[in-house]
Order: sequence, then structure tokens, then C-alpha cells
Amino acid sequence: PKVIITGRRLAVLQKVADTHPGKVFFLQSDAGSARDRDALLEWVKAEHSDCNALINNAGIQRPISLSKDTADWQERATEIEINLNGPIHLCTIFTPYFLSKTKETTVLANVSSGLAFVPLCAGPVYSATKAAIHNYTMSLRYSLEDTKVRVLEIIPPAVKTNLGGSHDFGEELDEYVAATMDRVEAGEVEVGYKFSDKGRLADRATLDGMMQYLCNNMNVPKFSQEE
Repeated sequence: PKVIITGRRLAVLQKVADTHPGKVFFLQSDAGSARDRDALLEWVKAEHSDCNALINNAGIQRPISLSKDTADWQERATEIEINLNGPIHLCTIFTPYFLSKTKETTVLANVSSGLAFVPLCAGPVYSATKAAIHNYTMSLRYSLEDTKVRVLEIIPPAVKTNLGGSHDFGEELDEYVAATMDRVEAGEVEVGYKFSDKGRLADRATLDGMMQYLCNNMNVPKFSQEE
């Protein structure tokens, strides 16, 4: 088996490929660029026609509350482009390609977030894009349920990565990945983990309580209005 990876940072891609010679192949590509997304499919068709899975994992998180966000609109637009438009675009163009592979099972996988169910007030645009990805993935799964294209949603909780800036809180990465892969291999199509599993299965009252806990625990500032 081989793995194809993409991303903007050439040095990082090259390092991964060098660590796994003959097993990892890469294309420098920007998930926030429609042109690059189209080019990715054409490159896959030409250079890796045996590709049978697409995992949309790119994402950015701007950790700022609504009451403090005075940045230019373009910053929000970029977050939406990478987190939401990118995965929808890639699924749209890869779906016909995978449908043409009638003799094998293929996979479209979108990585959403526990924040799709429990919004983080300190990352409101990120949370909104992940909620949209969850809904889109459900529709995509329904649309493809009579085909050999399997549609997965991976729903991570906070994990120790550099998403939203380097941090040391959340689940251990290796443990999270191992648990998730076990459930994918067991046939699950919507896979959470601890906090995100609780959120995706919760009733509305529980979700409201989880959201309030997050916001209060992080002391997220609110707007104020003087009389």
C-alpha cells in the first residue's frame, strides 16, 4: 500500500516521503485554492490512477471570540475556504472518478470535529464550518449508499497537535489515531472519540451544557452594551 499526501509546506512533505521511501508520495498543493484542488485530481489520475481513497484533513482554526475579532474579512473567508469549500469541492470532483472504479470499494472521508456538535465560542467560524461538513457528509453518504463509494466522517476531539497554535492539551495523538482506525476497520462510518463521541450522541440539553462548560472554562469574552 502507498499513501499520497498534499500540503503547502514542501519541506514537511519531502521529510515524510524521505522517511517512508517508496510508500509515501506527495504533491505540493493548497487546499484553499480551487485551481490547486482541480490540479490535484488531474495529477492523481495521471500519476496515481490506483488511488482509491480521499481524506479531507486540511483545516485552520482562528482562536478568537466574536467580540474580539476585528480582523479583515479575508481572514474569515480563508478559514471557510479551507475548512468547508475545499472538502466539498474535492468530494464533488473525486466522486465521479471513484464511481468509475466499478470493481473496487473506494472511500471519501471528511474530518470534522467534536466542535461540529458543541460549538467553541473561542473558535466560532471553525466550529460552524465543521458543523456544515458534518451535514454535508451525511448528505453525501445518503447519495452514495447504493454504490461502492464508502463515505466516512472522522470526528476528533481536542488532540495534541498544532491546530489553532501549538498546545499541550487534548488526547494523545497516537492513542487517538489507533482507536479511530480500529473503529473504521470495524465498519463504522461516523467515528468520534471521548468528548466528540459524547457530543455527537448527546441530546440538546446535554449539548447546551457542554457548550457552556467550554465557554466558561475558557473565559470567552462577550460583547458589552452600555445603556
